[in-house]
Amino acid sequence: MFLKAPSLKSVFMLPDFFKYFASVIVGFSFVSCGSPKHSADKTSINYFKDLKKDTAVRYAHRFALSENNYCKVIYVFGHTSPKDTSAIFVILKDSTLKSLPNSKITLFKSPCKRIASLSSIYTSMLCALGEQQHIVAIENIDYYNNADILRKFQKGELEELVRSPKIDVEKTIVLNPDIIFTFGMGNPEKDINAKIAQADIPMVITVDHLEETPLARAEWLKFFGAFTGKEKQADSIFKAVEKNYYELKQIAAGSKNKPTVFSEIKFGEIWYVPGGKSFAATLFKDANANYIWRNDNQSGSLHLSFEEVYNKAHEADYWLNMALVRSKKELFGQENRYAEFKAYKSGKLFNNIKTVNTKGYSDYWETGILYPNRVLSDLIQIFHPELKPVIKNDLYYYRKLNESE
Repeated sequence: MFLKAPSLKSVFMLPDFFKYFASVIVGFSFVSCGSPKHSADKTSINYFKDLKKDTAVRYAHRFALSENNYCKVIYVFGHTSPKDTSAIFVILKDSTLKSLPNSKITLFKSPCKRIASLSSIYTSMLCALGEQQHIVAIENIDYYNNADILRKFQKGELEELVRSPKIDVEKTIVLNPDIIFTFGMGNPEKDINAKIAQADIPMVITVDHLEETPLARAEWLKFFGAFTGKEKQADSIFKAVEKNYYELKQIAAGSKNKPTVFSEIKFGEIWYVPGGKSFAATLFKDANANYIWRNDNQSGSLHLSFEEVYNKAHEADYWLNMALVRSKKELFGQENRYAEFKAYKSGKLFNNIKTVNTKGYSDYWETGILYPNRVLSDLIQIFHPELKPVIKNDLYYYRKLNESE
């Protein structure tokens, strides 16, 4: 279990993190709970000697894993540069050990069994690993389609910790989970709640959203596998996703047609569109479509006006991802100028709302990150309907918008 909450104030460079780790563990002392002879044997061992990097993590750049016979080490790179280490977590393989942990490291004595998962994305990954029974809290049940999670909540086996914009600190402290997985930007000074840290409840700030490719985000399944002792399952699931993704990409490349596409809708006066190096842009490219902002160099969102989007995208063939919009009528009701786009006129409007819960939230936001191959399958069928017989799947997440719901 968890031994001490971290004080994460230092920044360490990725090329040197193994060297750095060897230096910060000086001062660790291990005492066995067994006999004096057994204890002496254990304290004579350097438990962090010969750490080997897990080279199977190929796509993700925001975390890394290393391991030896005594422990697993998990690194998070959450600062502006993916070479800056914002957190280090150690999971000991010998549960009999006690230690005096270095304050820069979060130390666990075994895989985590009482998990607070404050994102439906993380929850889906944990469920894929068979960890449903160990999830004791989520952020907000309104976001979920997952049948296991809904069932647990109905039975009173799950707490909601983020019904409002901020985490319920008091409820979290009373619940006292082994670990909290939550969203952040990799800055411990801002991301970690001080009261929760003082209660010695570790908060793991995941930064998968900073990855730039679909397979990099999906590979974060291995991150959660490391914390739960499910590395083999994570690797097996990811390999299947990776294999299918490349098969689908090759199928898409065989189409001579390359339609143009844009996405999203405006909120207030701002239209947030994915940058040219983003997760969404990569999916469009791999589906053999020309994304309107494909030449942009940003991985985040572009903040544009209606006029800026209209000027570039009004002749685009397809329009995707319109938030919770369920029909052309609803889209027009939000902004009548949308009717001036070619994609609106031709009816080539597709939204990722095929399966939604009673609150209107799509399971795309729960499982689409873990299964980008399914998203890619949908996009290929949308952009290249002639390839549907080759793909042999129905749409997983998307459906065409009708005139009215």
